[in-house]
Amino acid sequence: MSDKSLQKAMKRLKSGDTSALEDIYNETSKGIYTFVLPYVKTKEIAEDIVQNTFVTIYQKINLYNENYSARNWILTIAKNLSLNEIEKNKREVSYDFNENPNSISYSEVYKETPLLDLAKKILSEEEFNIINLHIVGDMKHREIASALDMPIGTVTWLYKKAIDKLKKEMKGGDI
Repeated sequence: MSDKSLQKAMKRLKSGDTSALEDIYNETSKGIYTFVLPYVKTKEIAEDIVQNTFVTIYQKINLYNENYSARNWILTIAKNLSLNEIEKNKREVSYDFNENPNSISYSEVYKETPLLDLAKKILSEEEFNIINLHIVGDMKHREIASALDMPIGTVTWLYKKAIDKLKKEMKGGDI
């Protein structure tokens, strides 16, 4: 679904066509999951946030401005829900000081992905998030910039820098 198709689905939902929510979900759920996982660090919480994002979209669709990017509006909701979850978890008292058993690595989420595993090892968290959102989440640089509150030039520069690091590492390794 193109950005125009997503915009049309949002307009349909806003006008009362609830079947449009399924189209919106099918188009954006993978990208939302990819976007929120680095924030919340666990598969279960990321899945909950994806679901809560669509509940919020449905509840707040009347606030959606059709002149604004639908994808960015949706990612802003997901980001806010993620930040709320992080803040909530900071306030909770933890009784277990061992590693969280629900915590997962990217390799568990994406199965056999040596390139993502390599990227996670050699890139900064910021570079990895940008690569992940662009390649796995299929987001454009301007969408990533908006979602991460960064200038587009910074996102483009960090993306190129990360790709160069990966190329250099792959030339010296066995990938």
